[in-house]
Amino acid sequence: MILVTGGAGFIGSHVVDALLAAGEEPVVLDDFSSGDRANLPGEVEVVEADVADPGVVARISTLRPRAVVHAAAQVSVAASMQDPALDLAVNVGGTANVLAGARAAGAERFVFLSSGGGIYGETEGADENTLPRPKSYYGAHKYLAERYVELDGISYAIARLANVYGPRQRSDLEGGVVAIFAERLRKNLPVTINGSGEQSRDFVHVADVANALLVIVSSRIEGTWNVGTGRAISILELLRTLEAEIRPAVEVRHGPARQGDVSNSRLSIKAIERDLGWRPGYDLARGVDSMA
Repeated sequence: MILVTGGAGFIGSHVVDALLAAGEEPVVLDDFSSGDRANLPGEVEVVEADVADPGVVARISTLRPRAVVHAAAQVSVAASMQDPALDLAVNVGGTANVLAGARAAGAERFVFLSSGGGIYGETEGADENTLPRPKSYYGAHKYLAERYVELDGISYAIARLANVYGPRQRSDLEGGVVAIFAERLRKNLPVTINGSGEQSRDFVHVADVANALLVIVSSRIEGTWNVGTGRAISILELLRTLEAEIRPAVEVRHGPARQGDVSNSRLSIKAIERDLGWRPGYDLARGVDSMA
């Protein structure tokens, strides 16, 4: 059995689907603060719990998973800047709790979902040896949580994700710029860009991420890998691509840049290609079609 924390969320639920398709038995642990039961097949066992609650240690231990994919997190950069203590409690304390539960359960593998853009800060092709320079408490706490994972003693893998998009991404949560733009274009509503729009991102489809995590959890190699496309486009280019696939925007507005946001984020994926043989399969146009 493989435990997926945050498994009812956007990325976690796709990991659950990938595990089921591979013949695995996933169990989901989620507090449903942002996840949705509707994202999960009815046959999947669900444990409702908060990773920041120390009581989760015993609950994980009782489940006895052979592997854990830790996707549960506080994911808002803006929220981390407004309440760093909460971000610390969930993203560091919660990770420590899940690690303790996995260790007590005798788990053989621990896969941690981290953030490439959050950890590296400004970057034009960061590899796994690039010096981390987080610009937000979210990025700083994700980096600290990585160190907890490395020091715990369980066979581990850290996946530093680029900007993930795809089906089930909520348009009311920070980070879902593709979902936000696509929804507003389909509804013929004005589109607001935070900042100039010249800021660039590496957008990777959630199905590619789930596939990468399946490869990672099945491996015995320990390490840290970027999971992205190795390419970046500006937010303005993203909007133009979405307009070509959906319809032109009725109006484009510009708002202030968000505190803690990086201007440029592109990840090198040479290491995961070399070590695990993984490559992304979706380009942006195909990825947008999948969200229709």
